[in-house]
Amino acid sequence: MNKKVLLPLSAALLAVVPGAASAQLFRDAFNSSASSANFLTTTSAAAGAGDVVTFGFDYSTKGIAEAPGTLAGDAATRGLFLQANKNLTTGVINGLNVTAANGGVAINFGQEITFQFDMWMGVGALTNSTEQALFGINTDGAGVNSRTGATQTGADGVWYHLANEGGYGSTSTTPNSRDYVNYIGNTVADRKDNAEEPFLTLFPNGPLAGAPGNSWVRVRIEESGGNVRLFLNNTLVSDVVNTGPTSGSVFIGYQDPFSGSLGSATDLFVVYDNVEVVPEPATMSLLALGGLAALRRRKKS
Repeated sequence: MNKKVLLPLSAALLAVVPGAASAQLFRDAFNSSASSANFLTTTSAAAGAGDVVTFGFDYSTKGIAEAPGTLAGDAATRGLFLQANKNLTTGVINGLNVTAANGGVAINFGQEITFQFDMWMGVGALTNSTEQALFGINTDGAGVNSRTGATQTGADGVWYHLANEGGYGSTSTTPNSRDYVNYIGNTVADRKDNAEEPFLTLFPNGPLAGAPGNSWVRVRIEESGGNVRLFLNNTLVSDVVNTGPTSGSVFIGYQDPFSGSLGSATDLFVVYDNVEVVPEPATMSLLALGGLAALRRRKKS
């Protein structure tokens, strides 16, 4: 009896869809300073002089090992290095976004997507140390998506802030005062403290239990069927209905959300690596089914 071997969907996709690898919409591993041409950098106008933005940064100089998403052919230990609110004499609330762009214009991917990347937030002594990564989808790239204080203003898309060391309090009634916050535009859609699950399980040995600093975190945002889901190290953190824009660009960034101090210019930073945008899984499934149907038609002709 002849046995048929059923390929996994991903393998079937590669086998029957010509040029399947081209389904990748965007990728940058920050191999050199030339990566700056693929992004648009925006910053809070009052504090731009305090930013540090280095494309192609050798993060081994910070004692950081190779990012988990690095592929063969990528330059070793090269990434995007960001700092906010440094090289100043007084502290300010400051954030910056680095948005996927073409010719200096934010890319509108125009469909549901999966956005993923590697992220390392540096933390030293837990004094004046609360800073946060920023990242999201469906942005127009025109402004800066960042926490703007107790009253949230000026943001667009579906985006997140994630604190490095668990420094936000867990009792504040201010909606955006948590270690993890999911925003749709200026509205808080979800929020959690570092002492809540799944953070305690994900990061038991962080600067504080449940804090993601000083480790590689694989971040994945999936937009599908009207919902947006965030995964950290393949663990679902949030799943919200998207009541905001359904297309636009993607961004990564960094922020010092408090004006009381500058923080350590040595220890406080974020490194990003291996940024990638692909069609969301349902679209990939449709491509695979279309490819399989085309293969059957070729066999019958």
